[in-house]
Amino acid sequence: MNRHPLLVYRMLGRRYRPPGVLLILMGLLLFLPSFIVELENEAVEPAALARLGGVLVLVGLAFMLFAALAIRRAYVVCTPDLLVIRTPFYRTVVSYRRVGQILSVPAWQLFPREDLKGMSRPLVTPLLGMTAVEVQMRGWPVPKRWLQVMLSRTMFSPRADAWVFVVPNYSVLMREIEHHRQLKLAGVADDGPEMYDGPFA
Repeated sequence: MNRHPLLVYRMLGRRYRPPGVLLILMGLLLFLPSFIVELENEAVEPAALARLGGVLVLVGLAFMLFAALAIRRAYVVCTPDLLVIRTPFYRTVVSYRRVGQILSVPAWQLFPREDLKGMSRPLVTPLLGMTAVEVQMRGWPVPKRWLQVMLSRTMFSPRADAWVFVVPNYSVLMREIEHHRQLKLAGVADDGPEMYDGPFA
């Protein structure tokens, strides 16, 4: 099964990685006065600097961990029975029977540059030249508002009740979703796992 990386989360991971490295380096520098007498400062004890350095290192490691998870653990995968949307800390599974139209849409049409604000601007702007997959839904496994809280809002279409997936190869993802959807509608696939479709942590 192909895992299609969610490029919005990849961009998010790349933004978190440099601050993480910087915080770790700053934290390590604050440990130096504890080992090098010439760097001691009368105004602040080395032990206090070391404690602050420890906090900075831990925060930096947390940033680095999130960056790694966002880059490697955010993807869409089409299993025979369910469409799985995976993000760093959350997973949602969707029955193919809930899927309506599957469209390819230029990302700039869904997210006009002038409408991008806050964190969305640096995350989405580099992707505006790509083609997104818009998966229209006949129903959501859990309330859409809950999903929008747990996931990036850029994963939802502003023009329809639909997911938006910006992935490296949109045409392959579209074919896979449509293939499994047709099998489900024809009753070919096993219906067992579809007794529940919803989020999994």
